[in-house]
Amino acid sequence: NELQQIADSTSAVERQMAPLTPLFSLLDGMTTYGSTVAAGLPLMSTGTEYIDIVNEAMGILTPALMDAGEEPDLDALIAALSAVGPALAALAPSAEIASARLADVDATRLHPALAEPLRELQIAAPQLGVGLRLAPYASELLGFDTPKTYLILVQNNHELRATGGFISAVGILSLDEGQITEMDFQDSYQFFNREGEYSPAPLAMQTHMDIPLLLLRDANWSPDLPTTAHLARTLFQQETGVEVDGIVTVDLHAVERLVGGLGRLNVEGVEQPITGDNIAEIVTKLWAQPLSTDAEADAEISGDWWRERKNFMPALANAALARIESGNVDLTAMALAALASLDSRSVQVWLDDPAIATILRDSGWDGAIAPPDDGDYLALVDTNMGYNKVNAVLEREMTHQVTWPDLPGEPATVTTSITYHHRVEMDGHICDQSPRYGATYDEMTARCYFNYLRLYVPGDSQLIDADGFELDSVTSKRGERGTE
Repeated sequence: NELQQIADSTSAVERQMAPLTPLFSLLDGMTTYGSTVAAGLPLMSTGTEYIDIVNEAMGILTPALMDAGEEPDLDALIAALSAVGPALAALAPSAEIASARLADVDATRLHPALAEPLRELQIAAPQLGVGLRLAPYASELLGFDTPKTYLILVQNNHELRATGGFISAVGILSLDEGQITEMDFQDSYQFFNREGEYSPAPLAMQTHMDIPLLLLRDANWSPDLPTTAHLARTLFQQETGVEVDGIVTVDLHAVERLVGGLGRLNVEGVEQPITGDNIAEIVTKLWAQPLSTDAEADAEISGDWWRERKNFMPALANAALARIESGNVDLTAMALAALASLDSRSVQVWLDDPAIATILRDSGWDGAIAPPDDGDYLALVDTNMGYNKVNAVLEREMTHQVTWPDLPGEPATVTTSITYHHRVEMDGHICDQSPRYGATYDEMTARCYFNYLRLYVPGDSQLIDADGFELDSVTSKRGERGTE
């Protein structure tokens, strides 16, 4: 077949070039052309590995697809994956080795014509192994075995919470045999029943935010998404009676990337086409509140601006779904946007299946606190407690310095410094932590930053000193996943 011919030809060229490797190595660093030539053989070798993997995967999958006829549909593809999934998963280690070798090539030293494509490939390449590992579970994930329902938590990273941002909207996505049977988004404030029973909110929320009860919109107090997911699923089921099979978080960075991958979207109720470049601006405009006074967050709010705010997310989701179903989609752009969002934790996924959960954890996609068994670890978690959107304009810088002991057996000393810079200056501004909306979204960014900071370190660490905080607010105790 053609893949095998390409693999054979590439291997032949690689063998002929191999004796020149020492000469090519001497060119490394001598302009971008020299570095590009020096990287040629490693790139060709890695390319041969990928061709072999794809060739072997096609050899496994093709016979199963041929049983479905000349034009196999989604049902046939899923059936084939179910039949040969374990064999495909066995190729994952080879794909991961090839990905590691590809990552060793420094794209910044290559000619620009090659550097950008290589960077994109380095982002996408690790996911081949993930895809191969997930192949046996495709039928389960898409609802072919039994219908699946996933909870989508839309997080506003302009108002940071532990897993990425305040839960501003809650969506439900149901799949049955690969088809979307339900997709609906609601404002997170809708999930509260005055007659319901709720657990007390975390003590810090009670103390610093005057929040007495733990509601769905505040469920992401723990920075460990698997922990948050169990709580959110319980609260959602309590509110709706619906049990979900998994939870996906999406923040504004992810929305920008994913919409950018889709191209221009026409959304009902929005005059201009929406793109990845303008969606953040449009979202902030929808917060414009034509009221003469601020409205309390827990009050019954009415008006066009509030309805638009609630309706925008489902309208955007429907427009995106329509574009995907039309087939008019740049699949490569969408895949790169999705992968970048997963790798940066703008999208996080937790599923109620131990085997799939392990794959997601190993990929770093499940949003878990994951300290190494034996090594240093640092996780900074900010929680905006000021009922505002200040994180949209806040700059943060952190330094981490390790001082090693003079004598063996003594512990090292670590000094972590965190600096925050608010980029908006407001003369005569008075800090007010009370929950309230502003006349505009920008006004909500021009407020004081009330931050509850958590620093997760190895479990056997001991706090020596801390300054720059309210004196009575600093504590040291056991954290999630064996941290301190």
